[in-house]
Amino acid sequence: MTQKPITRRNFLKGVTVVGLGAASAQLMAACAMPAAPGGQAPSTTGSTSNAPAATDVTLRVQVPPEAGQSVMPTKLAEKFTADTGIKVTIEETIYGEIETKTQTGFISGTLQDLVYGHHRWLFLNFAKGIYLVIDDLLARDAPKDWSDIYPSIIAGNALDGKNFSVPGVVHPGGNIAVNYNKTLLAAKGLSEPKAGWTLSDWTELATAAAEPDKNIFGMGFDAMNALHYYSNVARSFGPKDSKDCWVMNEEGTKLQFDNDQHKEIGAWHLGLLEKKIVPRKPDYIDNSAAGIFLAGQSATHASTVGTLTSFLSQVGDKFEMDAVLLPVGSEGRQGTCYSGNMHMINAKSAHPEEAWELLKVYSSTEAGVSMVVDGKLQPNGHKSAWTHPDVVKINKMFGIADSLISAGIERFPMPKNTRFTEANNIFGNEVDRIWEGEVKWEEHAPEIVKKVQAVLDMPRP
Repeated sequence: MTQKPITRRNFLKGVTVVGLGAASAQLMAACAMPAAPGGQAPSTTGSTSNAPAATDVTLRVQVPPEAGQSVMPTKLAEKFTADTGIKVTIEETIYGEIETKTQTGFISGTLQDLVYGHHRWLFLNFAKGIYLVIDDLLARDAPKDWSDIYPSIIAGNALDGKNFSVPGVVHPGGNIAVNYNKTLLAAKGLSEPKAGWTLSDWTELATAAAEPDKNIFGMGFDAMNALHYYSNVARSFGPKDSKDCWVMNEEGTKLQFDNDQHKEIGAWHLGLLEKKIVPRKPDYIDNSAAGIFLAGQSATHASTVGTLTSFLSQVGDKFEMDAVLLPVGSEGRQGTCYSGNMHMINAKSAHPEEAWELLKVYSSTEAGVSMVVDGKLQPNGHKSAWTHPDVVKINKMFGIADSLISAGIERFPMPKNTRFTEANNIFGNEVDRIWEGEVKWEEHAPEIVKKVQAVLDMPRP
């Protein structure tokens, strides 16, 4: 990894070349923060020594410790330091606390230089001015393999036409992969699901496989009570060009959960719940439907594509399993819903130029491959990572999902006012009352819309 000479003067000079728009103004404001002495990254180009020059700049990087999320950032940070002389400190933050700690750290001036986030709170924090706009940097000094990132991923990370993040973990949908128990299906003489199957095929297979009196279920989901997980399934209903199946309209201004399309979806899901083809919460093992599948008591289970990796490890030799993409609806619509985690630069970082160099490393194909090979997670936004032989060897679903992402995946159900967490909490609590049989869909769907719409109608923070 050869780095260019980095100075605050050159950094600002390069920014002004591409114009002083709103993004540039924010960038320059960030650069005006006092830098630590000697904050210049060394040049290895044309150097007579392979060893990087010493520097007293230290970049602090926010990472969650859970589920291998710290593995890639730590590994590539060590390489970055060896190549540039810029020190990197990895600071672990519990994933569930990142949203709040990012906000409080920004206010107190203690936030790390590079921060981590999920779609759920990403746009809210950007609206609060926490993340640096990177459009000028992309125009002047883009990562060399930036064009390899799927276009729908780049578009799905932008707000108001501004880019401020690089993809870290990409999900083409929360329920996009259907894992299935080959042993259970074979014992019942049932055919395994195949590519190109439909929701009707899945429903018939699950119904035939289930034995309600023996607590054997036919179908399960990672979740149907979160806006983005529900969206993934709901978007498989209706005509290909329809947006009635979106739980939130494309502009993010209106919840559509009470329309005729979602009434049909609700009737389908409730029918399966009432017949015990799909489990309800009292049936869960270890508080999850996935626990039922791992115990060998469910024929199929919908999850992220990356879950196959952990399922194979946990199942071991208890039974044979495989996976296939979520089926299409009766009119051929493939439901997708982009969600994932991103890396951003703190808008108040005292070292934005050095942070950008490290951000480029974290955005690379190498990082995407490492996420899977080393961290056992999912690739980032690079097509080359999703199709890399070492990645596909670990989980074949990554290679299969490439065609889906290449075709373009539909965006996260983000409110225009960015208040996703508030809207999602209400939706989850209220829709569970329907799925658990406490209230009727017809009675409660309008109430859900009323309560969530009150959040969507609020101004941006």
